[in-house]
Amino acid sequence: MKNQREFSNRTWLSFGLFVVLGLAIFGRILWIQGAEHEQWNAIGERFESSVQSIAPARGQIYAANGSVLATSVPVFEVRWDSKSEAINWDTFDRELDDLCAGLSEVLGDKSPAEYREILRNGRNMGRRNTLVARRVSYIKQKQLVELPFIRRGRFKSGFTFARIEQRRKPFGDLAGRTIGIDRDENRVGLEASWNDELAGVTGRQLQRRVAGGQWMPVSDDYIVEPVAGYDVISSIDMHLQDVASNALRRQLQEHDAAWGTVILMEVATGKIRAMANLTRTQEGTDDTPSVYQESFNHAIGTAVEPGSTFKLASLITAMESGGVKPDDEIDTGNGVVSFYGRRMSDSNADQGGHGILTTEEIFEVSSNVGTALTLKGAFGEEPQAFLDGLQRLGVHEPTGIRLAGESQPQVYTEVGSGRWSGLSLTQMSIGYEVTQTPLQILNLYNAIANGGTLMRPQLVERLESNGTVVRTIAPEVVKQRICSATTLEACQRMMRRVADPDGQGTAQFIFAKSPYTVAGKTGTARIAGPNGYDGRYRASFAGYFPAEAPRYSCIVVIADTRSGVYYGSSIAGPVFRELANKVYATDPTFHESSQGLLTEAHRLPGAKDGAREELISLYTAFGLPYTGDNTSDWVTVTTGDSAAALTPRAIQPSHVPDVRGMGLRDALYLLENAGLQVQTKGSGTVRRQSLAPGSAINRTSSITIELS
Repeated sequence: MKNQREFSNRTWLSFGLFVVLGLAIFGRILWIQGAEHEQWNAIGERFESSVQSIAPARGQIYAANGSVLATSVPVFEVRWDSKSEAINWDTFDRELDDLCAGLSEVLGDKSPAEYREILRNGRNMGRRNTLVARRVSYIKQKQLVELPFIRRGRFKSGFTFARIEQRRKPFGDLAGRTIGIDRDENRVGLEASWNDELAGVTGRQLQRRVAGGQWMPVSDDYIVEPVAGYDVISSIDMHLQDVASNALRRQLQEHDAAWGTVILMEVATGKIRAMANLTRTQEGTDDTPSVYQESFNHAIGTAVEPGSTFKLASLITAMESGGVKPDDEIDTGNGVVSFYGRRMSDSNADQGGHGILTTEEIFEVSSNVGTALTLKGAFGEEPQAFLDGLQRLGVHEPTGIRLAGESQPQVYTEVGSGRWSGLSLTQMSIGYEVTQTPLQILNLYNAIANGGTLMRPQLVERLESNGTVVRTIAPEVVKQRICSATTLEACQRMMRRVADPDGQGTAQFIFAKSPYTVAGKTGTARIAGPNGYDGRYRASFAGYFPAEAPRYSCIVVIADTRSGVYYGSSIAGPVFRELANKVYATDPTFHESSQGLLTEAHRLPGAKDGAREELISLYTAFGLPYTGDNTSDWVTVTTGDSAAALTPRAIQPSHVPDVRGMGLRDALYLLENAGLQVQTKGSGTVRRQSLAPGSAINRTSSITIELS
């Protein structure tokens, strides 16, 4: 019995001890989850790590002449981890005053006392992610890493610098919609269409999570090194783009139009040399004109009824498959005709009309009645043959340009489909009941200029990596011949007659004083509103030059003028002429070379001032001799007969850098990283800068640089 009692007592004692232990453990769990939650959560975060994606440097977009259209400028976000294990707090206290003074001097937005308060609060609260500064330029970041305490390194100081790439367009709104916008969602323009090439290869790095859900690198090593994106060299010529945009803006403002677009294309290759798109974004007043900006790419995104410029497609089809000949005659009478009770008239109907016209004359004077009667006679019994002919031309398909946002043209492919009616044949013949974008219209005119060969329009010439060509984008033939040689010759004659100063064409007077010949077609289309055609018009001119040996094709479309003037010859033609004048004046291949001029003695190729490492790499790669500086980041280049001399160019912190003699890329890099707001004029080499080199920079400083 005694042994049984002892065993029972021991059992109950053991049971009691286990109960007490269980209660203690349970109590400890509650205490950890409650009172010590933040402490243990912070400790856990120190050891939570994950492989994070590292965005590579995005490629730049260039114009064909080397101007930078879009570039990424690095900025840094500065944070402090007060829980970094290697911090020596005696050193921190000793160097805190000098550190805060340095932060205030470099960043310039807070006093030393304010920075001291930020750091002390971060330490007292045990924060691992204290924000010190945002949007710090590269030059200022280099100054910050040399400050007391920070220069001890990431782990001994706790200071981290997160690099962020920000996209900049040096030319501002110029070709802005074509270049596009780089953003996480809904990219547009070249930034969207060539994003895979521009984006590069994403890197992978082991990082740890700190308070606030932020991630910090465990070390500077990468699991996968990020690879920078390719540079995209576009076909845009910024000299011509500037002319196109300014000429279009003046015409829009003069006539208070809703929007307008200009496209200049190289005939033989389909390369687009200028594409301007302007939309009225602010109504004008009696004293100030309306404001226009590149807010939408009408050239590829706005599919509208083209009006008379579609007559080219109609008459090609009539001559190809309808048995119509260039010298066939049609009696247009007094310029008025009715189809199924719908009245159609010519622009001179109030003067008695044109009477009898040949097919070529119908196109020359842009007779609606003549075009409709021609198509009615050719396809009235079999309208499907007309639609089949248009399909063979390819006008029912988009151009396929690699640029996001091209609209699908709307052209009937089957009789009876959609809203087809008895009026559709004659309405389509003059450019109604069909829709096309300006680029789609231009592509057909370019094919006529190109001997009947239809090209794919293109905006990119090649891809580069560090100046080395990675891929060349060759011109692409879509259709070797869109029509017979006989029809092609007839179309070229008709288009020359439209702009012949000695003829009767609708563009007779536009190019009377031009030193080159033009072939083209004017267009004046009514604009359909909610209640039908309500008195608004869209003017256009499409064509090419020189007419006898075409080099460039161009289209101008201006919509919804309020000035009372709306004909294509008066509104769109002058913009075409101004751009053609610029091309003719600046392209030396249009002019015979002077004979007997002395040739320049052989010497080394010149170079712009700029980054030393890049210049040395180029000289080394081409085996060119150079002498001079091997230490400074930036140099001035003096090119002699036997060697290039590199002399150092000092860049002082917090002072305006001297960027004269540099290219836009280097100048923009230095000025924006110095905290300046940059405006540019022209292209090429920096000749002037509005702020004197070496002058102090304040918080709101802006600078204008002139290039030539």
